[in-house]
Amino acid sequence: MGKAQATLAGFLDRGCTIRGDVTFSDLLRVHGQVAGKVMSNHELLVGEGGVVEGDVEVGSLTVAGTVRGTVRVKERVVVHATGRVYAEVFAPTLVVEEGGVLDGVVHMNREGALDSAGKKG
Repeated sequence: MGKAQATLAGFLDRGCTIRGDVTFSDLLRVHGQVAGKVMSNHELLVGEGGVVEGDVEVGSLTVAGTVRGTVRVKERVVVHATGRVYAEVFAPTLVVEEGGVLDGVVHMNREGALDSAGKKG
């Protein structure tokens, strides 16, 4: 992260579905559907109409679509007005715009997200 602008590493358009683990560098935009684990040290953007179901472990997460599962983020989660997050969330920073939905348990820690064992990661 730390760049002024992330480089687009991948784009999943509407009508496309991936089932299984997804790893990426820089920025991944999802406007289709992902069912599985999504992992990166960088940014995941779930656009309007996009759906991610499963474990998400990323540097930062921006949601304008829907995310269901467990979310572990190193930097911050942003839920836009059209965003829907139904998840257990581990993140040091959380922003929910008016109209956005976050339904689940949130764990915030200034030092960063926790790993699955509950230790700083």
